[in-house]
Amino acid sequence: MWEKKIKGNFKIAFIGAGRFGFFFGSLINQYEEVLFYDKIGNKKNFENFGTLEQCLQVDFIFLTIPISEIESFIREHGAKIKPGAVVVDCASVKVSVLNWFKSSLPEGVEYVLTHPLFGPDSARKGLKGHQITMMPGRVAALRYRFLVQLFEDKLGLLPLSMDAHEHDRLMAYNLSLIHHLGRALGDMDIFNVPLKMRGLSDLNRIAHFTMNDSDTLFKDFYRYNPYSHEIREKFEESFNKITKIFLN
Repeated sequence: MWEKKIKGNFKIAFIGAGRFGFFFGSLINQYEEVLFYDKIGNKKNFENFGTLEQCLQVDFIFLTIPISEIESFIREHGAKIKPGAVVVDCASVKVSVLNWFKSSLPEGVEYVLTHPLFGPDSARKGLKGHQITMMPGRVAALRYRFLVQLFEDKLGLLPLSMDAHEHDRLMAYNLSLIHHLGRALGDMDIFNVPLKMRGLSDLNRIAHFTMNDSDTLFKDFYRYNPYSHEIREKFEESFNKITKIFLN
């Protein structure tokens, strides 16, 4: 816990007001005023929607856009970001995003890498006790402390510190593998199996959560996480090994 509390006098914007962006931004808006922008326009009937230009001039810019759009967004709009502003990503991959930030953000723009380990489904009852990974990147201590206190003290989140490669390796198990399994189960239509014991009910819940996420998110896990294919191949090897040992 930081000894000195940072006053909430920074301006915050969320670029990308999709399912997750609007969910997370609205919760932060309970404590700090949040301005939203989305390229498809204001479909949420929420008063705090602004222009992209306005959002690029605030102190903290949260990017909650698809992973596949981050690099092109930074290349196109990075030079328009206010010097001293902090870009905060919320992507589920980190190695690729870190490289994009290093290569394309102007020197006067700071950045912090984060990955909220929750979503609208898992945190529907609140954020308290949920985790968020944080990697400081290039950022002044004062602004980084503000983020930590916002997440920890106000939202009740548990910040975890780890490097980008360790994050992506662990997420290959937690996201890429689980989403692959969940979508396979959804394709098998286990939702409509009339008799479910506890184990199948748990798998049904996993399939339900994963099928709620977009196809783009699932594809981006594999495209931008350098460990996803490795973990999937290990699963396929183990699946075939177990089949061969016990069922042949």
